[in-house]
Amino acid sequence: NQLFLAGAAGANRSAAMQSATAAASTASSACTVAARCLLYHPAVPLKLVGARSAASTPWSHIAARRYHASSAASAAAVVAQRQADCVARIYARRVLELAALAAASRVNKASLEAIVKPEEWGTVDLEQQRKEFGESISSLGKTKIERLWAAGSRIANLAALASPLTVLVPLAYLTGPESKPSHYAWEYAIWSIEKAGPTFIKLIQWATTRNDLFSAEFISKFSRLQDETRGHSWRETEHILKDSFGPNYSDFLVFYDSEDGDPSERRSDRRSKRDGDIHPIGSGCVAQVYRAKLKRGTALHPAGTDVAVKVTHPNILHKVCVDFYIMNKLTSLLESIPRLDLDYLSMKDSVDQFRDIMLPQLDLRVEARNLKRFRRDFEGDKQVTFPTPLQDLTTRQVLVESFVHGVPIMEFHKKSSKEDSQELATIGLETVMKMIFMHDFVHGDLHPGNILIDRNTEARGKPLRMNMIDCGLVVEMGESDHVNLVKILGALVKKDGLLAGQLMVDTAKKCQASELDVHLFCQGIEKICRDDEENNFLESVGDYLADICYMACKHKVKLEAAFINAALACEIMEGIASTLYPDMAVQRIALPMVMKAEMMHGLKGFHLLK
Repeated sequence: NQLFLAGAAGANRSAAMQSATAAASTASSACTVAARCLLYHPAVPLKLVGARSAASTPWSHIAARRYHASSAASAAAVVAQRQADCVARIYARRVLELAALAAASRVNKASLEAIVKPEEWGTVDLEQQRKEFGESISSLGKTKIERLWAAGSRIANLAALASPLTVLVPLAYLTGPESKPSHYAWEYAIWSIEKAGPTFIKLIQWATTRNDLFSAEFISKFSRLQDETRGHSWRETEHILKDSFGPNYSDFLVFYDSEDGDPSERRSDRRSKRDGDIHPIGSGCVAQVYRAKLKRGTALHPAGTDVAVKVTHPNILHKVCVDFYIMNKLTSLLESIPRLDLDYLSMKDSVDQFRDIMLPQLDLRVEARNLKRFRRDFEGDKQVTFPTPLQDLTTRQVLVESFVHGVPIMEFHKKSSKEDSQELATIGLETVMKMIFMHDFVHGDLHPGNILIDRNTEARGKPLRMNMIDCGLVVEMGESDHVNLVKILGALVKKDGLLAGQLMVDTAKKCQASELDVHLFCQGIEKICRDDEENNFLESVGDYLADICYMACKHKVKLEAAFINAALACEIMEGIASTLYPDMAVQRIALPMVMKAEMMHGLKGFHLLK
C-alpha cells in the first residue's frame, strides 16, 4: 500500500511539474510581451529603457530561469531575483500611474482653461459703445424743431397708412372671418406694415412668436412676414451698389437671378428676354440678399467663389430713427403720469433696448463684425459655422459674405432620418446654450429660415453641419447683467423658485414693489416651479415666461430686459429642438452649461484658476 501510494504521489508530482512547466512557458511569453510594451511605452522614463538595453540577458530568459531556478541556482539567488523583479514591476506600475495622473491633470486643466470670460468684458463698455453708435448713425435733426417736424411727418404718414383699416376692420367683423372684406383687411394690414418700415415688421415678427399673447388667426396671417417681406427694385439696388463701390462694381461682382434655373448662366447677359431686373434670393425687413460670384480673387477667396450680397433697403435709416424717437417720448409720457403707475412695466427701458438691438442692423459693417466674433467663438467646432464676411467689399449699405449652400432646417427635417433630426436638435440647443451662458453673444433672430443644414465634407465622417446666417441682430449683456442672468436661470433650472424670485427683485435697476408684493412674487415663482415639477424651465420656457411676466405685472416687479431676451432665445431654439426631437432631455445639456457659467463667474465656491 505504501509503495502504491508513493507511486501515485510521484505520478501526481510529475503531472503537476508538467503543468507548472507549461504555465511557466506561457507566463514567460506574457512577461516578454508585457516587458516589450512597457519599454516602448511613452510614459516610461528613458533611464529605464537604457538600463534594460544595457543588460546582457533578455527579460524572457530571466523569467524562464525564475521558474526553473531549482535546478540552476541556489534558493538565495532565486529569492534575490524575485525581489528584483517585484521592485521593477512596482516601479513600472508606479510610472504608468503617474503618467496617467499627469495626463488626467492636463485634461482637467485644459477644460478649466476653456471656461474663460469673453475678452470683450474687459475691453468694451457696452453702454458707451451703444450711445456713441446711436449718435453717429442717427438721422434726426440737431435742433428740437427739426426733430418735432420729423416726428409729426412720420405720425401723419403712419396715420394715412392705417386709415383704411378703420373701415375694413368693422366690415370684416360684421361679415365674418371667411368673407372678402375680412380677406382684404388682413392683406391690407400686411401690406401697410411692410410699408411702415423695419420697426413695425420686427414688432410683428416678435408678436407671431408669442402664442400665449395673440390669437391663432393673428399668428397664422402675420407669420408670412417671418420668412419673406416685399423688397425694393433692382434699379434701387444698382444705385446703392454704385454709391458703395463706384460705377464699375460689375468689374468684380457678377450677379445671378434667383429665378434662373441654372445659376452658371449670367442673368445680365439675357436681359433682352425680360425686363432686365435681377431678383433677390430673399428679402427681410432691413435688407435683401442676392447671389453673385467674384470676378476678381481676394486674399482668402479666389475668383469664381460664390458669395451672398446683402443690400439694405433705401431710406430705412430715417424711418427707424424717427420711430424710436416717437416711442421713447410716448413711453416716457405714460410712465410719468402718477395715477397710471406704469413705471414697473419698464416700457421705456424696453424701447431703449429694442433700439440698441435694432439700430446696428442698419449698418452692415456691424453684421460683418458679428460674423467675425461668432466664427471666433465657434472656432474648431465642425458642426456649427457662420458665413465669412469679405471686409474689403463691405460698406454701411452692402455686405458681401461667403455663400452658404444648405437646406433650411425644417425642410431637411422632413426628409431626414430620426437619428439625424435628433443630432440636429442636440447641436442647436448646445449652440444656443453656449451663446447665452459662455459667450454672452446670442443670435437674436434664430427662426428656422436662418438655419441651413449641410454636411461638413472637410471633417472626418462628413458630419451634419448647422450654418447660421443673418447675424445682424444679436443680444449682448455685459458682465454685470450676465452674472445676474446666470444666477436667475440657474435657480430656475434647479427649481429654486424662492431664490429665483428674490434674484429678479434684487437685480432690477428700479423696483416699486412693496415688501408684501415682493414676498408674494417670490411665493408665486416658487409655486410655478413646484406645480410644474415634471418639466424643467428650459423644456417649457414659453409657459414659464408667460407665468413669470403675469406675476411681475400683478405685483409690480420690474423684470430686466436681459432676462426676457435670453429666455426668448431659449424659447425659439427649444421650439425648434422639440419639433426635431420631442423626447429630448434638455436638462442633460442645460445643467452642464449652467455649472460652467457659475464657474466662470466664481459663484457658489467656483473660482477659475489663474
